[in-house]
Formats: sequence, structure tokens, C-alpha cells
Amino acid sequence: MALRLLLPLLLLAAALLVYPARGIGSQASDCCLKNSRKNIPSGWVKSYSLQGPETGCPLRAVVFTTRKNKKLCASPTDAAVQKLMQKMDKKKAQSTAPRRKASRQKGQRT
Repeated sequence: MALRLLLPLLLLAAALLVYPARGIGSQASDCCLKNSRKNIPSGWVKSYSLQGPETGCPLRAVVFTTRKNKKLCASPTDAAVQKLMQKMDKKKAQSTAPRRKASRQKGQRT
């Protein structure tokens, strides 16, 4: 009889101990664990994002997403990486800038 009462209590205690250990301060994030030292061709890259402690990742990195949706991690202090980021920013600014249509004047034929 005592075993019938004890077993559910032990299971409940075990569940309470295990459950918080899994979820404390953990986010489902995909962090870079190391940075590549290889140059990344700009033609491969479609976007980038930054990761670091503020995003829940221990390593500071620039995460480039390729046209094939692969993730490439690079050091944010690398000069080539900074240049590629600037190129991507410039490209994004040009693509989001409003475009003007050529206005036609009265009486003008095309």
C-alpha cells in the first residue's frame, strides 16, 4: 500500500526536478561556435546578421546567409568581413530606395 503512494510522489518529484533544468534561460537559437577564416565571395551572400551575448550566443560573429541558405560564420573584426558587410548594406540601401519614373512632357512622343 505504501508503495502505491510512494511511487507517484517519486515520479512527480523527478518530473519537477528535470523540467526546470531543461528550460532555464535557454532559447532555441542556432549559434556559431567558431568563425571561419576563409574569404567569403560576395556573390554567394544574400544577407547577414550579427550574433553575440545580446542574442544569447557566447561568440560574437557575423552570420552570412548564402543564396543556397547556408550559414557562414565570420569574425566581425576581420577587415574583409567588414568590407562585405558594407557592400551588403549599400546594396540593400539601393534596392530599398524609391525609384523615380521618367515623367513625360506634353507633346513628347516616344
